[in-house]
Amino acid sequence: MASSARFSWPCAATLYLLCLVFPSLTQSALAAVSVSSPSSPPPADANVVYSNFLGISIELAYINYYFGNSTDQIPQPVVNYLSALQSRASGRPVRLRLGGNSMDSSTYVPTQQEIIVFTDPNANFNDMPVDYGPQLFDVMKGISSAVGGAQFLIGLSLRTPNSTNIPLLAGDASKALGDDLDALLLGNEPDLYTSHGDRPGMANYSVYDYIGDYWTVFGNLQHTPQGDILSQDKIAGPTICCAWDLASVLQSGWLNDFASRLKYITLQHYPQNNCDGHPEYGVDYYTAHANAVSLARWQEHGLQVIAASPDRKPILMDEFNTASCGGVPGISDTFAASLWTADYALQMATVGYSGAYLHTRERGITYNLFDPPDAVAGGAGPWTTNPSFYGMLPVAEALSSANGSRVVDLNVQNSMSDKTATVAGYAIYDGVSPTVHSLVIFNFANVSGATTDYSIDGSLLPSSSSDITIRYLTAPSVNEKSNIAWGGKTYAGVGDATPVDATFSTSLPDKNMSCSGGCTVQVPGPGLAVVFLGQQPQFSNSGSANSSTNATSTGAPTPMSSVPANRAGSGASHFGDASIGLFGAFFGLVFATML
Repeated sequence: MASSARFSWPCAATLYLLCLVFPSLTQSALAAVSVSSPSSPPPADANVVYSNFLGISIELAYINYYFGNSTDQIPQPVVNYLSALQSRASGRPVRLRLGGNSMDSSTYVPTQQEIIVFTDPNANFNDMPVDYGPQLFDVMKGISSAVGGAQFLIGLSLRTPNSTNIPLLAGDASKALGDDLDALLLGNEPDLYTSHGDRPGMANYSVYDYIGDYWTVFGNLQHTPQGDILSQDKIAGPTICCAWDLASVLQSGWLNDFASRLKYITLQHYPQNNCDGHPEYGVDYYTAHANAVSLARWQEHGLQVIAASPDRKPILMDEFNTASCGGVPGISDTFAASLWTADYALQMATVGYSGAYLHTRERGITYNLFDPPDAVAGGAGPWTTNPSFYGMLPVAEALSSANGSRVVDLNVQNSMSDKTATVAGYAIYDGVSPTVHSLVIFNFANVSGATTDYSIDGSLLPSSSSDITIRYLTAPSVNEKSNIAWGGKTYAGVGDATPVDATFSTSLPDKNMSCSGGCTVQVPGPGLAVVFLGQQPQFSNSGSANSSTNATSTGAPTPMSSVPANRAGSGASHFGDASIGLFGAFFGLVFATML
C-alpha cells in the first residue's frame, strides 16, 4: 500500500517541470488590456466638468446631526470630511444640498430659535416634517467658512404653491447666505405628487398642472420680504425622478416659459427602488460598467434636447445613491458602492451632467457617506466613514484641472455594452486643450490579491513629460465595509474623520514611474487606479503633514514593477510574483518528496 501511493519517476518529473514553468505560463497566456486614446479628442463644445463635480445632499430633517445646532457647535469631523472634498476641488467650493422629501413637507419659521423641531414623530420615516428656523442659515454659513467655501442648493416646497412660506424662505435664505446660495430647487419629485397623495382630490397631477404651479411661485418670488428673489436667476427644476419624461417636460413649454430665470436643469434618480424592502438588483449590478452606462442615459432624449438648446443650461443630478429609501444592506455599505460611485459619476460627466449629489440621511441609513455619533444631534462621539465617501475622492482628484475637464469613456474591451466585462477606463481631457491629464482605470474582478495588466498607449502622454503617478483605491473584496484605502490612506477605525496610514495588506502606496513610449501598469482586483499623466497629483493625500508619495503602509505590498508596453510576455491577469513563487515551491517540494 505504501508503494502504491508514490508517483512513478516520469510522472513526478513531468509535474515538477510544470511547477517550474507555471509562473511564465500564467503571465504570458493573455495579452495586457489595451488602454488607447480615442480616434479624436472630444469636441470643443463637449461637456466641461470640474473637480467639485460630486457633492453631498443631506436630508433636511437631520441636518443638525451633521452640522450641529449652532455656529459654535459645528462638529470638527464634518468639517474634516468636507475639507477633504474642498481641498481637492481646485479652489472651487464644495457642493452641498439641503433637501429630500422632508424639505418639501417642512415649514420655515423665522421666529424659531431652535435649528430643527420635529412636528410629527409618527410620520413616515422617509418623509419626516420639521419646523426650522434662521439658525439653520447661520450654521450653513459657518460650514462654508470652516471648509474654505461651500455652495448650497435649497429646496422650495411646491406642495402648496400659494403658500406664503415659499417666498419667506427664499428671501431669508438669499439674504443670509449671499453668494453661498447656489440655487433654489422649486419642488421635489413633482412627478410623484399623485402617487404620494400630495395633490388630494386630483386624479392626475400633470406637467401642465406643474407649469401652472411654477407660474404661481414665480410671481410670489418677485415680492418676498427681502425683495425680488426671482431676478437673481437662481431657480432650478424640474427635479423629477421617476414618472415623467424629461424631454416631454422641456418641450411642453416649461423650458420656453422659464429659461430666462433658470440656472440649472435638475434631476433625481436611483438605479433601483428599495422602499418595499425587495431590491431588484444584487451587488453584481454595481460592478458591471455597462449598467452605469445605461443608467446615465436614463433621460438621454432630454439631455439631447438641452444640449441642442440655444440657451444651454447646466444639468445637475441633485440626488442619487445606490438605491432609494436608504439603500440596500450588503450593497450600499460595501466597496462595490465605492467603485460604483466613481464609475457612475464619471459616466454622468460623459453624457452632459455638470454635477451630482450623493444623498445622506439619519444615522444608520445604509447608503450614508458617513455617520454621526450615536448621540443627540450635535453630540460628541466617534464618526464612521462609509464606503461611498471613498468613491468621491478619486473622482475629485482625477478631474483636477484649472481649465476643467472633458471625460471620455474609452470603452475598454467593449465594457460599455458587455455586462460580463470586468474592466473599464476613462480618459480625462483638459477642458480647453486636446491633452489627457489623467486616466481612471477600473478592475471589477472580485479576486483579492489578483491584478490585471493595462497597457497604456504612449500617445496618451503629454509631450512635456513621460512620467506618471498611479494612485489606487483598494479593498480586499467588493463586499468589504471598512478596510478601504485611497492612496495608502484609510478612515477605517478613525472617529475624527482624519485619514491615517492603511496597514492592511491590500492597501497600496502611490507608484511613480516613466511611461516613455507606453507602459504597462497593474490594477488590483477589486479596485481602481487614477493615472496622472506627466504630472504629480495636485493633492498630496497626506491627512497630516506627510506626503503619500513618501508614505508606506505597514504590511502593504509594493505594486509590481511596470514593464514597457511592447514587451512580450506581459500577463493580463495574475497574482503577485511572490504568490506564484510560493505556489511553485510548495508543489515542487511535494513532488520531490514523492520521488
